[in-house]
Amino acid sequence: MITVQRNAIPLLLLALVACGFSLARAQARPSERVIEVTNTLDIARPESVIEIGLPEIMSHAGIEELTDISVEDQSSHQFLPVQPYSSTGGAPDRLLVLVSLNPHQKIRLEFHQSQKNLPAKPLVFGRLVPERKDDFAWENDRVAYRVYGPALQAAGEISSGIDVWSKRVPALIINDWYKRDADGARTKNPALTYHKDDGTGLDSYDVGKTRGCGGTAVWSNGKLYVSKNFTAAKILASGPIRFSFELDYAPWTADGTTISEKKTITLDAGSHLNKIQSTFSFSGTQPMKIAVGLAIHTGARISNPIEGRVLSVWEPLTDPGAGNDGTAIVLPLGSEAAIVKAEGNAFFAQNAISGRPLTYHAGAGWSKSDIPSQKAWNDYLRAFLLGGEHPLEIHWK
Repeated sequence: MITVQRNAIPLLLLALVACGFSLARAQARPSERVIEVTNTLDIARPESVIEIGLPEIMSHAGIEELTDISVEDQSSHQFLPVQPYSSTGGAPDRLLVLVSLNPHQKIRLEFHQSQKNLPAKPLVFGRLVPERKDDFAWENDRVAYRVYGPALQAAGEISSGIDVWSKRVPALIINDWYKRDADGARTKNPALTYHKDDGTGLDSYDVGKTRGCGGTAVWSNGKLYVSKNFTAAKILASGPIRFSFELDYAPWTADGTTISEKKTITLDAGSHLNKIQSTFSFSGTQPMKIAVGLAIHTGARISNPIEGRVLSVWEPLTDPGAGNDGTAIVLPLGSEAAIVKAEGNAFFAQNAISGRPLTYHAGAGWSKSDIPSQKAWNDYLRAFLLGGEHPLEIHWK
């Protein structure tokens, strides 16, 4: 027979209540595990990444293990791609979910404590490429980019612009293209170079010493002062639906001022545009004028589909049969600027404060993929800007 002291009964009752509360939290009702996601616009929102705070999810849905979260679309009963993500560089504090919505559509997402959707198919990828003189290349299911590293600089090729690879398949191609190009060099077979389209796309964009697709420079007294190649790279998030990394650039002199730069570049699945945050360090409290630019090649057509906010270039690639590339810069709300042209570039000039990130979007589209014309490219950019100003609405049911 077990006896319980009289003064222990209240403590026992409290323990039972607490246990019941934890059980109820762990077995949250279905309605408490559901969020509604609404597209308020007249345009479709395909492959959009939404962010939901992990503490909210764990509180509402009664989920206790981060690795066990899965998300089901209640209409299609499909489990959606997800990714735990850190907005601070520390432990994950958000859950990314990849959704697609039609104009004015509302969907309901239910959170489960399970692993039904793991592992998700990767839709983003990137890596340092030491076998190709320290390139850093990254991509999603739409586009691919690269920047040049220290080994290439040591070989005498200096460029801090962002290069564009024109791809026309949703598959991730970076590793295949580098392997094919290396095989072509080894066997002396020019047909294997990634400068030839094998049906997946090609590298036919000439970045040279320009800003390429979203590179930066100091703009002072009518001249661009540019850094050399990046010196270090660090991956922050590796997918499956968001890829993010940092690049460091060694100090350089810009019109008598020493300046250094750290870039954080983020690419989501389904998007043509990178989110770029460039943080410059220099002495003094006065702002420095920074050019955020695009290369302009022979035959380029420059437009400003949203005046002061969007800079768009549509131009032929270097291979005459490769069609046209569109490139663009999109500025955040409140950062309007005039277009400047100099030294083979078109750019927006923005004020930067030392130590404070300068944020913008930059990216590309190809006429032989899903961007058939200059109009289609500018329409995409308008829709991107509109979507950024009217994010998908998220409410717990």
